[in-house]
Amino acid sequence: MSSMQQYRAEEFLEHVKKSKSLNTYKAYSQAIRRFSEFYGKSPDEILEERRQAWISGDLMRKKRIKLTLEEYHKWLINRGYTQNSARSLIVCFCTLFDYFEMPISDLPGDIVQKVPTTKDYIPTTQQYREMFRVADTLREKLIISMGLNLGWRIGDFAKQLKTQIPDLEKDAPLAYELITEKENVLAKSFLAQETADLLKEYMPTIRNNPNPYLFPSNAAGYYSEESINRTLRELAAKAQIKIPETKRLRFHAFRKRFLCECANASIDVNIAKILCGKDVEDSMLAYLSDVEHREAFIKAHERLKLTETATRKTTMAASELEKRLEFLERKVKLMSAVSPETEHRANKMLEDMGITVTVFADMNIDEKLNLIVEKQREKELAEYARIIAENNNNH
Repeated sequence: MSSMQQYRAEEFLEHVKKSKSLNTYKAYSQAIRRFSEFYGKSPDEILEERRQAWISGDLMRKKRIKLTLEEYHKWLINRGYTQNSARSLIVCFCTLFDYFEMPISDLPGDIVQKVPTTKDYIPTTQQYREMFRVADTLREKLIISMGLNLGWRIGDFAKQLKTQIPDLEKDAPLAYELITEKENVLAKSFLAQETADLLKEYMPTIRNNPNPYLFPSNAAGYYSEESINRTLRELAAKAQIKIPETKRLRFHAFRKRFLCECANASIDVNIAKILCGKDVEDSMLAYLSDVEHREAFIKAHERLKLTETATRKTTMAASELEKRLEFLERKVKLMSAVSPETEHRANKMLEDMGITVTVFADMNIDEKLNLIVEKQREKELAEYARIIAENNNNH
């Protein structure tokens, strides 16, 4: 690039948006914004300062940003960031300089070192039932019941307001929507009848409390995220659930258990993401109906229910017949989506899935549709595995 050319952070972010995942783009954007706030200059001003130092040949001018990053690292740690979170912010920011061929080398080991972290312990549904059974207070029971229903992040869960709770007199499952805080996407969630019954008991106990939060603290705030995680650990100990020393129990395990059971129930992975507030393509939000969301929640909750209370008044237990029906529904969607050239479209879909012609050349159309459904299911399970595993070590 010419020495007179002005570098712009937006050019780098546009490159990331086109070449990387949405989550990666968000991570880079956050890292650049966070350092810019710390440094007191815009990203473009920081780039220009780095460019001038780079072309100056002055070693001390070139080292200034490196020294500033060392100060930034200490600043992050002092404000409660873990070593891995601080490292991630700094490494992402340094990639901005790498893109414009002004790399920062030899950052100290205490900045770039990645610390091994503890993995999440994900209780089984039966273990959650044991924790629910030993809970003494309505708040404790609601944390477990709503946690399993919603699969939300703890920040969204802890900050629920009393005014957000849907009409508890309506038939369950009750639609419960929220714009999530971290990803800024719509969670189209539900509350089962057993949760609605608990809320009917709980709401009168906080009705006269001027605190607006569903789970108020002793002051004007909400029951903290740390307190919620501590409550879960105490309930696990009370239920005599042994958690390995190399693992930890925290609220995020509800999200993972919810997604695991959605996978086990053969629920479309995009519906599962919508139910717990994970990002999906806008086209999927329009394509999937509210009825499908509701039916998917009912199917998942049959595997997650804590009591014998029916998810809805006319609920039927999940069965092999329902699994077969789900498979057939997928085939019907495939058949209704294709034109009179059904066989040609099926062949094209198989080729796009990486299936060679020699594999399906002698299959009839029914066998081809079966294979397409099976491959779609394999792809869904792989996506479930990815989203369940992600953020396993986040702060």
